[in-house]
Amino acid sequence: WQAKTALQMAEWEDKAQATEVLEKLSKLPPLVQAGECDLLKQRLAEAGRGERFIVQGGDCAERFQDCQADRLESQYKLIWQLGAILEHATGRAGVRICRIAGQYGKPRSKPTEMVDGKEVKSFKGENINGFEVKDRKWDPERLLQGYFHSSAALNYLRSLTSASSPDAFADIDAASLSKAKAFAAIE
Repeated sequence: WQAKTALQMAEWEDKAQATEVLEKLSKLPPLVQAGECDLLKQRLAEAGRGERFIVQGGDCAERFQDCQADRLESQYKLIWQLGAILEHATGRAGVRICRIAGQYGKPRSKPTEMVDGKEVKSFKGENINGFEVKDRKWDPERLLQGYFHSSAALNYLRSLTSASSPDAFADIDAASLSKAKAFAAIE
C-alpha cells in the first residue's frame, strides 16, 4: 500500500511542523488496545459463522464539538438497545460496533472546492481543517486535537460500558421486544 499514490491526504504547508506532530503522535499511547482488537476479531469470526449478529451504527463524520457526554451516551444507548432488541428477537449474542470517537477525517476527491463563488481548500474534517472558510488552512496540529478528542470520547464510552449492568438500559419496554421478535419472525 505504501507504493500507491495517496490521493486523499492533506499536503501540509509546514513540513517541519507536520513531522513534529506526527512524531509526537507516534509516542502517545494507543487509543485502542491489542486485546480489544483481538476480542473484536474473535466476535466478528463468530458472526461470520452465524453464531452472532452485528449491529453497527454511528456517524460518517464527527466534529470536535460532538465530543459531549450527553451526545456520546445517547449514541451508546441507541446501539446498545438495538443490540438488546435483536438479541431478544434472535436468541443470539450480538456484536455492537459504534462508528464514534474519531470520525474526524473526510476524504475528498479534490483539494479545493467552491464556496460562495470562491475557491477554497476542501473541508477534510476537523483532523485537517475547520469547517468555516476562514479555518480551511490544513493544520497538522489538528491531528493532536483529534487524538485527544478521540481519547476523551473513548474514555467516557468505556466508563459507560464498565458501569453497565444487564438492566442498565431497562427503558426498552417489553412490547418493543415482542414486536421485534414478531417482526424478525425468527423461531
